[in-house]
Amino acid sequence: MIAIAGCTGDGNGDGTGTADGNSGDGGNGDDGGQSIQFLTMGVGDNIKQFFEENNAAFEEEYGVNVEFTSVTWDNARQTVNNRVDGGQAPDVSRWPARWIPQLVGKGALEPVDDLMDGEFGEKFAEGVANGTMYNGSHYGVPWAASNKCLYYNKDVFEAAGLDPENPSLDTWQDMLSAAKTITESGEVSVPALGLAGADAIETGSQYYHYHWSYGADLVDDEGMPVVNSDGAAEALSFYADLHLEHGVTQASPLSSTRQDIRQLFENGDLGMVIGHVYTGLNITESQEKGEVDFEYGIAQVPKGPEGRYSLFTIDTLGILSQSEHKDIARDLIRFYFDEERRFQYSKQKGFLPVVKAVGEREYFSESKNWGPFVEAGQYARARPKLSNFSQFNDRMVQAIQEALADQKSPQKALDDAQSDLEDAMS
Repeated sequence: MIAIAGCTGDGNGDGTGTADGNSGDGGNGDDGGQSIQFLTMGVGDNIKQFFEENNAAFEEEYGVNVEFTSVTWDNARQTVNNRVDGGQAPDVSRWPARWIPQLVGKGALEPVDDLMDGEFGEKFAEGVANGTMYNGSHYGVPWAASNKCLYYNKDVFEAAGLDPENPSLDTWQDMLSAAKTITESGEVSVPALGLAGADAIETGSQYYHYHWSYGADLVDDEGMPVVNSDGAAEALSFYADLHLEHGVTQASPLSSTRQDIRQLFENGDLGMVIGHVYTGLNITESQEKGEVDFEYGIAQVPKGPEGRYSLFTIDTLGILSQSEHKDIARDLIRFYFDEERRFQYSKQKGFLPVVKAVGEREYFSESKNWGPFVEAGQYARARPKLSNFSQFNDRMVQAIQEALADQKSPQKALDDAQSDLEDAMS
């Protein structure tokens, strides 16, 4: 456990609610409530002390009692819903941003535009801040985040005659060119590229990088499906042809989940894969244990004709509408977004920094494993917040599979998906 020296007792930092200029709330215990309930999830041994020390510091600074509760992720959604439905909602809670539409739908969340539209909101990159928005308002502050980059196996690149230190993977066409060189070299026995196509929610999250980069979208400004544009058909054609026409993927994308291709890469049995930061952290740990013996590099997600996107997953810290201590709740949020606290949280927990100034610190920006993902935060993009996104995503995965299986043309697969989604969402 890393000591949190400097994290406590800094009563003049932005955790006091005075530095951001947007408090307007009286703070410092004047709220009249002497207790605030703070619910979070998955507090393991690596971060338990962080919360113990900082909750104690907040209690001392603000003169309130923090009733801190952590539940497992398996119980998290049911716990939140039960407490909201039972009129026992906490004042402040963490949850995935994808839960926001459902919670807003039942009137459970307090907008925090007063925080995010001011100086406090400038702590975050635009894509990070937008990850907490729904129907034009922020319903939380970005708490924890992950995104993706393109990993490549340096040993595979070198064996195929590619330059492992200058891999030239800026565009999808660059990636395809490298994959063809690997496949055709005769010097490499592993597949060049991992492609997800299994009947799994994550197949969509692997594909959307391509979809967005061709200028396609999933929903319009009114939240209605727009999945079958010309750009979308081009993106899905490129994705499917990596397997069908070019043959640069593993043998069976339709039976491969994101986890399957990640594991292949972590074992040294794949040339390239789009993955999270923990792929590199896992490989580094395995290298240190002598379990794997290959070198890897990390490039940005390749860009398409209309841009470059890294799928962004974000958890938020929000205020419940039932809270009778909303001003203190805002103070607690500001307190936990003190830059040093955010540095310690990201460092100890292993999550991507959500605060720009933290991501710029050498610990992350110059790290082989962290640096590329901090950079990718500048073009990160979250999935649309729909109350029925799981069903929406399932239909998109079906279209991806129909194209990958060569059952339908990409345009036909997406046209059918568009029709079904319109019926479901009308």
